[in-house]
Amino acid sequence: MTQNKSWKRELIEDVAVIALALVVIWGTGIGLQIYLQTPTPLLAVESGSMEPALYRGDFVIVRAVDPTTLRVGDIIIYDATSLGFPSGSVPIVHRIIEIQDVSGQLYFFTKGDNNPGPDYGNRTADDIIAKVIGSVRYLGFLTLLLLEPIVGWSSVIVLIVVFLVTSVLCDSFSPREEGEELENNEPPA
Repeated sequence: MTQNKSWKRELIEDVAVIALALVVIWGTGIGLQIYLQTPTPLLAVESGSMEPALYRGDFVIVRAVDPTTLRVGDIIIYDATSLGFPSGSVPIVHRIIEIQDVSGQLYFFTKGDNNPGPDYGNRTADDIIAKVIGSVRYLGFLTLLLLEPIVGWSSVIVLIVVFLVTSVLCDSFSPREEGEELENNEPPA
């Protein structure tokens, strides 16, 4: 004879599964940070400036890089603060189109593949965050959704609540086998 789990126990199990999934995702992120030697190993492409190589919503995988190993044609992530963007702005993903060595100081000139002209100014080694080593098409849309102020996290919360309510309701309305005890352990009427 099987017993139905109480809805409270089912809810606790569902919350535990969600918490475990979040811990695994967080742990994977920490592992990637260590392996790829960068605090931001995964980034979502936010614009179409790199089409057709990278599209808005693509997830790029990046690795810390020694700027002296970079070559023309490499796609890099750089800090745009030197271009006048506010500190903490979203990093820019563009391709190196020229490298100049002036008295041992490297200057990198970049351009988005889909932009009509090169980026303003140049990048120094200090501006370069990482090099793109791979991408996954469309996976970054989830990140872009989460970045939306109201829509993003509200959607996640709604999905979690719907999952939990559906799980509890499905368990409550599942057919019982003959002789199976009720949740409150009372005999059937």
